[in-house]
Amino acid sequence: MLETLSLEALAHYTRGMVTMFFILWTVNIFRLRHQSSMMMVMTITASYITFCFIKDVVFLFTPSSNQPVIEGMVSLIDILCTPFITAFFLETTKPGFITAKRLLFGILLFLLPVATYIVIQNAIIIQITFALSLLFSVTGFFFTLYFAMRYDKCVADNYSYTRGISVTWVIGCAIAYFSWFAIYYLCFNDTTWASEAIFDIFSIVMWIFLWNFSSKHQVIAEMLEMEPTGMRIRTDAGRPQEAGESISRQEATGTTKPAEVRKLTAKENFLTHALAKKMEEKVYLNPKLSLNDLALAIGTNKSYLSEYLNSQGKSFYDYINEYRIAEACRIFDAAQTGERISIANVATRSGFNSISSFNRYFYKIKEMPPTVYLRLRFMDKS
Repeated sequence: MLETLSLEALAHYTRGMVTMFFILWTVNIFRLRHQSSMMMVMTITASYITFCFIKDVVFLFTPSSNQPVIEGMVSLIDILCTPFITAFFLETTKPGFITAKRLLFGILLFLLPVATYIVIQNAIIIQITFALSLLFSVTGFFFTLYFAMRYDKCVADNYSYTRGISVTWVIGCAIAYFSWFAIYYLCFNDTTWASEAIFDIFSIVMWIFLWNFSSKHQVIAEMLEMEPTGMRIRTDAGRPQEAGESISRQEATGTTKPAEVRKLTAKENFLTHALAKKMEEKVYLNPKLSLNDLALAIGTNKSYLSEYLNSQGKSFYDYINEYRIAEACRIFDAAQTGERISIANVATRSGFNSISSFNRYFYKIKEMPPTVYLRLRFMDKS
């Protein structure tokens, strides 16, 4: 008897604790909802999970709490969190993937069993919904894995640093979510006070783990502009402009008016001089320099800057890393014959935080590894 009372007390205590945790968590991230699309999806997800826990508190103190039909409806409402959580993982690994229409489709897919259950009230509907949730989650997991691999490859290929922007952590969080889902099914398939307490504690631990990583993650806005065929920019008129489409091409095809051509030319001249000045200040030595950072530094926006760089046949990454490699060559050229040179140190001094990225861009620009370049320089001086 005492053991049962103790477990019941623990279950009620943990339920209150987890409810307060999600309320405070939602309030805390609500102010960050406009920080990125990822944080917006997380805010929506947190809000729904908080609603689910508050809903359970209300049902706990109502006479209908022990009715099988009501309990079935509560379970279906809880399962509805699946599209929200899956959407967060997908949006994190592929920024811009989750649109209002796609999220609404996922929600309606899980609202259908709820509507069906209201009419039929058959327990088999709950089992089918659990199966749907499992299928939806597994599909989302594999897409998350695929997007994460592509995202990290793009980061490794184009950024001189990866700390805080890599999405490898999402895989661990997705696995944790599957564990959470499995525990939910096991706990509530045969509910006991002990299972309630276990699930509540696991929920807090899992979401703290998720919040810890997501709060440190920096969404790279310009990743939205990367596509397999190259960079795409959206012009002021909203038309996607292909990478490499220059102003001269627009003039030749007659798609711009004479006044617009003069304006674009003036803007192009401004960007040329502004960029040259910033490159003289060696802003490229900042390993965390982004397209948006550079645009703000020269007094323009990233769309105009991307348009200009593309008209020169270069991406932002290529443009900046050319200066970094030139800086590395200056360091190599200044070295004395026989002097021991650390390639990793040179990479860091020239603005790279990733030795692999440094080696890759050095070979791409100089058509030889940095060690060979240094050896040839020593040979020229001897």
